[in-house]
Amino acid sequence: MFKLLAILLAVLLPWLAGPVSAESELHIVAVGNGYETDDYHALPEARVFVDRPGQDVRLVLLDGGKLHWKVDASAGTVISEILRSGPGQSDSKVTLYGVPMVGVQVSGLPLAFHPFGREFRALVDTLTDSVKTDRLSSFQGVHKATEVPLKVDHVDTTTAGLSRDYLTQRVAENDDLPPRIRDWARNRDGNTEFVLVFDETGVTLSGTTGTRRFMVAPDVPAIVLPSAAVYDPGSQMIYCIAYGGKGHLYAVDVQTGAWAVEASLDEYDAAGLLYDPDSRSLITTGAFSRPGEIKVFGLDGHRSSILIQTTDFPGLTDLFDYGNEHGPPLTPKAFSNGWLLLEAVARRDSANPTAGEYRIYAVQTETGEVRLLQFGND
Repeated sequence: MFKLLAILLAVLLPWLAGPVSAESELHIVAVGNGYETDDYHALPEARVFVDRPGQDVRLVLLDGGKLHWKVDASAGTVISEILRSGPGQSDSKVTLYGVPMVGVQVSGLPLAFHPFGREFRALVDTLTDSVKTDRLSSFQGVHKATEVPLKVDHVDTTTAGLSRDYLTQRVAENDDLPPRIRDWARNRDGNTEFVLVFDETGVTLSGTTGTRRFMVAPDVPAIVLPSAAVYDPGSQMIYCIAYGGKGHLYAVDVQTGAWAVEASLDEYDAAGLLYDPDSRSLITTGAFSRPGEIKVFGLDGHRSSILIQTTDFPGLTDLFDYGNEHGPPLTPKAFSNGWLLLEAVARRDSANPTAGEYRIYAVQTETGEVRLLQFGND
């Protein structure tokens, strides 16, 4: 998607391909819908006031269609370029000091309302590529404009996501982490000697010695929406989670075929599962909108839980359309001394067909500290 967008904009944005002075600022304003005026026949409006005296400003306006952008500026502010992008090239218009602007309409730029999410990263990558800059000067977005003008009056130096390569600065040191967590590359692929298939009727274990099927026992709660399963060859136990209904964490003895309920999930939707033999603990991560809901189930009866917000994982919102869809699950890969190694991989879909992006995190399950260890982008 990003490559196609870049090719499209190379054709549509010749003004962005031109030379940029060192003093040029690139400000983005996004509006979903304008406010209705008393004129029934007029387009809904969005007002923008640029107050950057002595500065050369390039302004990018993004909208949801059928909008009249009314742009004004303070004395001494130079607006050298304006670009408007929306679903149609003729359904909105732009006036500067009341004068209609021509040649500013293009299509192809994504409409984003917050400085995070996959659409916003596409916007940042495209514009910084075209302008040959490392950072946007500012971004603001509203779903619906009011009569109060949106002001462009400062350069935002605090919002990390305005920088093209902001994640490079977020990669944390890991020298103090346990060796099992530091060696994330070895743990990333997990145990490939065994393959588990978990469904509503039971679980199948395949390995070098063959394949065995363990049908769910009639005396345990029915499996509804099976989610994940792990096998511990040391104890020869299989552990499974299903989040339908109340949800349960099951244990299956490979030697006897006996099933048992290790714990009730109490309607907690779990997506990922890991067994740590050293602490004899089962670690789960949340599904859907709560991937950072991490629970530890000790086989000795110990329980702990922590909820980390999605936006607290650096770069996680880059992997999906944040606010409109659920993100990829955080898959647990290793656990040691309270530290949990997690991996998130972007899903493939029509808007993201290659899905080469990934994030590796270390999380302290007692304090909630999150460290970005490595990332990869498409």
